Amino acid sequence: MKKFLPKTVNNPRGFTLIELLVVVSIIAFLSVIGAAAFGNAQAQARDGKRRADIDAISKALESNFSPTSSTPYPVDSTAEGGTLMSSGSNPTDPGGNGNQSYSIIVAAQKTYTVCAKLEKGNGNADGDGNGSAFTNAGANAGTWFCRKNQQ
Repeated sequence: MKKFLPKTVNNPRGFTLIELLVVVSIIAFLSVIGAAAFGNAQAQARDGKRRADIDAISKALESNFSPTSSTPYPVDSTAEGGTLMSSGSNPTDPGGNGNQSYSIIVAAQKTYTVCAKLEKGNGNADGDGNGSAFTNAGANAGTWFCRKNQQ
């Protein structure tokens, strides 16, 4: 049977305060790194959803294109936050905080540019695909992902 010895300097039992502090600080450091990486991955996933929404809106507008009509692109509103599609099925921002936005710009209902503001700022270099910055309040080159009409 094991003999229980009293705790002495030569026979320590348990961990010292320094050892516990080192372990706790390592765990805290790794937790902070993990949380930062997780937040970055979430932002990239939300931007991916915004890009998919823009592609879906662009495809819907292209499917409604009628070259013989005087208004080939039927869009209800060009204003940010307005009704983007005539069906009323606007995309909802995956962030859910209302800071990001979707916009459609229609020029005389002959051409369109549909855009979404990205969190990570890795959108089109010039914003609207025509060599100039996307003109919207607070727009910076590269912060918006846009698609132009294909017709």
